[in-house]
Amino acid sequence: MHHESSFTVQVDATNPGHFFACCGLLELAHRLWPGAEGCFDASGDHFAVTITDPKASLERLLEALKTCEVSGLTQDERGEREKLEKENRDLGKRQPLPDDKERRRKELGEKARKGALRLGDPFGVRLDWWQTADDEAAPKTWAGRQEIHRVARAAQDALPSFSTALFDHGSVLRMPAEYRSTTRDSEKPLEPFCFDARRFAHSLDVGFSLDVIGAETTAYPAVELLSLIGLQRFRSAPAPVKWSFDYWTWSRPLRAPVAAGVASGAVPTPVRVGYRFTLRFRDDQKRYKAFGRAKTIGEDI
Repeated sequence: MHHESSFTVQVDATNPGHFFACCGLLELAHRLWPGAEGCFDASGDHFAVTITDPKASLERLLEALKTCEVSGLTQDERGEREKLEKENRDLGKRQPLPDDKERRRKELGEKARKGALRLGDPFGVRLDWWQTADDEAAPKTWAGRQEIHRVARAAQDALPSFSTALFDHGSVLRMPAEYRSTTRDSEKPLEPFCFDARRFAHSLDVGFSLDVIGAETTAYPAVELLSLIGLQRFRSAPAPVKWSFDYWTWSRPLRAPVAAGVASGAVPTPVRVGYRFTLRFRDDQKRYKAFGRAKTIGEDI
């Protein structure tokens, strides 16, 4: 194939967030420009996407991602949930909500935390890989008060327009506009999914839980959002060690459907390298997790 356009990003293959973010880039490029191919270099320091469309570029892909609709709860559902939550707060401990309202409040809360997301035009991607009854089968890192849509939208808002070091762009994630009740809400920080291994911090190490107190910490928005997207097609393989997962890089240009098989280990290829990472717990209740650093699990096969 004659490749007329391409872009490359710097990557650390031992950071599973970087790996799945590369998968997310390939997935989105595949949606925008059918036939797009991607591969890692032999060192694992760069990921290249090659495309036949001469107008294709990383800038165009990022602009499409920054402006596409990311939907979770509908606007009506968000309004209904806010009303029920306010009513519940106003009642406090004096009396509970009526049974039907309490059931609906919990239902909407569950949907906000665990429900599917959808990327609108021009991608048309449904994201629901975390919807499994087996927590150890998918590398899900969030729990408790973290809401998938809210964090995804915060990462979308913080995406850079372009950067040759895309995955090193750091910023504090802020409350998205649709979740703000007051002007001060725009400054509220949000904790990321912690797909980027650089974000791991245990509450015992820092003296408190970052998730609970809403501390301002640097996140890597491109890694967070692109990993969430990449994990839909590019699944990791559960490893023999509990809470651990395997993935494989490849150094021959492949299209997304084939590359996904290589990434999970389902499709052997002579040009792949395997890695294993473990989910790290961010608190003693094992509610919040983060991707840990990966180690090579085999030679080039």
